[in-house]
Order: sequence, then structure tokens, then C-alpha cells
Amino acid sequence: MTNKEFKDTLDKLLKPHGFKKKGNEWTMDTTELYKAIDLQKSNFSNLYYLNYGYNFKDLDYDGTKHHIFNRLGSSDTVVNKMIQDTFDLEKSMDDLTRIKNLGDLINNILLPEVNSTNNKTDIMNALKTRPTLNDIPLKVKEYLNIKTE
Repeated sequence: MTNKEFKDTLDKLLKPHGFKKKGNEWTMDTTELYKAIDLQKSNFSNLYYLNYGYNFKDLDYDGTKHHIFNRLGSSDTVVNKMIQDTFDLEKSMDDLTRIKNLGDLINNILLPEVNSTNNKTDIMNALKTRPTLNDIPLKVKEYLNIKTE
């Protein structure tokens, strides 16, 4: 599968859910948030990472790409291996399997999380499940009234 075919497949999976593509990024707005999904290509191989995150509309802070950052992954080693293999275009995998995997990952992991996050309250509830908030910028922590002690 070529890089273009890979990106086109992702576009076909995300567009019906209201995401608009610009470059390697798909975006959607809610009343309070900008939702973004983007592809990050490895500098060393034809491996991609699927990042997603949220920006608060009423927070004037562009010091980071996402106020709240996530990367598609799983604590389940089998699922995580599937993610890595599917997003590594150098990995030998027939196109139909890669397309099926992409559909499964987008529809069963990514979209349920992204679609259930629509406001500040949803973000706060999601942050409570994280073991650490070290990846949240200080300005965002201040905006969310998260203690930084």
C-alpha cells in the first residue's frame, strides 16, 4: 500500500463521521473543543503514528499542537502489535488486511473515544484515568484548575 492509498483509506473512514481533511490532519468542532486526528510519519522508516487530541476554543494558547494529546495505542499487547503492524507500511501485509485493520482500529478504538469527548467535563473525566498528567502543558493545567504541586 502506498502512503497516498493509506491516507486515502483513513480519509474514507473518518469523513463519514464529520471529520474534514487538511494535509495529514482531520478536524471536527464541537461547541467547546476542536478535535484533531493527525498522522505523524517516522523520520527513520515508513511507519506512521496516529495522534489525536483536543484544543479548547476559549483557551488562547497555541504553544502546542494539542492542548490534550493522545496517541492510538493499547495496553493489550495483541492489539498494540496490530496497531504497530498496520501503521508500518514497510511491514508485509496485504492491502485488504491493512484496510480491515484500519477500519477496526478507527471504528472500535479511536472513534468511540473521540466521539465521547465533546467538552471540558469529558476531558476532565478522561484525565482522571491517566496515571500521570506530565504531558499536559502548564497553561492547560492552569486553565483546567489542575493543581501543579
